[in-house]
Amino acid sequence: MYGMVIERMTQAGPLEWHTGVGWLVLAARVDWRTGESGDIDAAVLAWAKPNLPIAVLPTAGASIADGEQLLDYYSDMGGPEGYVVPVFDLAGAQDLENCQLLAQAGLIYILDGPDMMRLIHALRNSPALAAVLQAFEAGACLVAVGRGAAALSPWVPATDNHHSEPGLNLLHNMLVEPDFSGSDSANELQTLLSKNNDCFGIGIPDGAAIALGPGGEVKTIGERQITVVISQTEDEL
Repeated sequence: MYGMVIERMTQAGPLEWHTGVGWLVLAARVDWRTGESGDIDAAVLAWAKPNLPIAVLPTAGASIADGEQLLDYYSDMGGPEGYVVPVFDLAGAQDLENCQLLAQAGLIYILDGPDMMRLIHALRNSPALAAVLQAFEAGACLVAVGRGAAALSPWVPATDNHHSEPGLNLLHNMLVEPDFSGSDSANELQTLLSKNNDCFGIGIPDGAAIALGPGGEVKTIGERQITVVISQTEDEL
């Protein structure tokens, strides 16, 4: 049921991402506890598949308590009930119950956390990732925040920063920097692009998000601008 991921792509200009009926939302490191993510949260609740639960993935090193607080916050906003799916490692990503919880969700939220590689190593080529994509392809909204958003790229910096390692590849030619804050961030993206020069860099500043729609729509959320880094040039959305 949750087997090999079949790669299909949606395009908007040069940008390519995994095809689904749902919206794919990439957000910077926002904290719902401070209210700074209100515009983003309202948008993703509007794009969630109706009458289905929210599934929260804490795999990048967030806690179950973090996920439960997010669910309480969304409930206060009028969102549906939900659950935290305890995928923390390869065993959790192969657990049938976890996969079922992900596949039946109308909104899947990948929490930020301190360990992006833990997220990638647990989910890459796993039944859990296949279940996430099954839900997304059927219309669920998929939200990835901070390092969770960066993990969806085809390549991410390895821990030694001297080479790249495969990411989850939902963003087929986009390398995400979710804490984009000027020249230092641009240089980091340029370094990663130099190793993967068939990709674009997407710099997302705090309080902002970029949303990719099923019909090739590209929307920005928040007052701050998204930066697209192409080789040695930068453009803003």
